[in-house]
Amino acid sequence: MSATALRAPTNPLRVGLRMERTPAPCILVIFGASGDLTSRKLLPALWALAEAQQLPPGFSVVGIARTPKSHEDFRQELRASIAEDTTIDAPSLDSFLEGLFYLPGNVNDPGMYERLKTLLGEIDRDRGTSGNRVFYVATQPSFFSTVIDHLGEAGLANRKAEGGGWTRIVIEKPFGRNLTTARELNQELLTVFDERQVYRIDHY
Repeated sequence: MSATALRAPTNPLRVGLRMERTPAPCILVIFGASGDLTSRKLLPALWALAEAQQLPPGFSVVGIARTPKSHEDFRQELRASIAEDTTIDAPSLDSFLEGLFYLPGNVNDPGMYERLKTLLGEIDRDRGTSGNRVFYVATQPSFFSTVIDHLGEAGLANRKAEGGGWTRIVIEKPFGRNLTTARELNQELLTVFDERQVYRIDHY
């Protein structure tokens, strides 16, 4: 039998379609960036996407936590965590690390959200992220409401689908302690965000 006869047939539903989506440049803001979730899961996963060239140009990360550190400290922590991988392409890693930023602050402090707004504007200007934001709330559950409320008060929760950038929020589990508290958290979320902007996630 010829090689031509063994070749898998072409899927007619893919004809005329792009095989891969190109995501828009954006900034991922991680609340609770000093925790294990960020160091062991989120940042390594993002680096894996960068290695596979599946992140858009200009993609950036802002880590937020109470621990005082600089942008460079934050970058070197990730570099150290993957240093044992000898197959890493150094220029690619350097390029990825340039998009990492850190903002020390307390999620209870309204002033921190104003500083965040300023930093996001600077990144938009320098890296072309066009006002697109993903807020990833990886804090203790007791801080979920605090973060949501302050994002709304600071004008960082953009409900518009287009023009001026888009906004998404990711809430880590647990989403409430029971049905009643889950409904309360959901109601609070929807006073600031539209349902289509909200992602409820279990990373396991």
